[in-house]
Amino acid sequence: MNSIDKRHYRLLDTCILENRKRYLNSISNNRKKTIFAGDILLRYALLKENHDISEIKLLYGANGKPFIKKQHINYNLSHSKDIIILGITKEELGIDILYERKINNNFINFFFSKEEKSRLHSLVEKEKREYYWNTLCYKEAFIKRHGGRIIEMKNNLICPKNLQYGRVIRTQEKGKAFESIFFKNLKYHICIISDKIPQKIKVEILNMDEVYKKLNF
Repeated sequence: MNSIDKRHYRLLDTCILENRKRYLNSISNNRKKTIFAGDILLRYALLKENHDISEIKLLYGANGKPFIKKQHINYNLSHSKDIIILGITKEELGIDILYERKINNNFINFFFSKEEKSRLHSLVEKEKREYYWNTLCYKEAFIKRHGGRIIEMKNNLICPKNLQYGRVIRTQEKGKAFESIFFKNLKYHICIISDKIPQKIKVEILNMDEVYKKLNF
């Protein structure tokens, strides 16, 4: 998002109606920027898949989760620091991204189960950071897919042990069967959770100029 400059906001008038309303009603400049970035990223992804973006209508589910009316397209957005990430598929999904910072011991006490705490404290420093951020990402992504609050996940959702980045993990928690996949890019940790992770995942890392060029037609 740090590549967004004033000229890019020419795309604001073409934003999806619901997102444009959210943008105009927000009093936080950072929130405005996030809404704008999410909107253009979504439109970019839809346009690349040859969807008509001129008639997109967003609706919201029971947990306030948006989806695209009539096109059977589910998506989820997350942002951390300067990165915003979009997951888009036919399956419902939750996605979360977190930038690695100093470990917050209060988060461990509030959000980690006894099993997770025990595993965390058995690891060396580098592995500890990996497990800490992946655990938080995992719980946030689960909530964004299934609903609930992160505090409720403390003893009901256990982050997989010995996970491998880019490998799908099949899990059953709280009576729900689902799949998860983890990625890491620099200090950014990413987790995607869905009922079924596609066998082929297309990943693009973009800057604003690439998105602008595609949408500025």
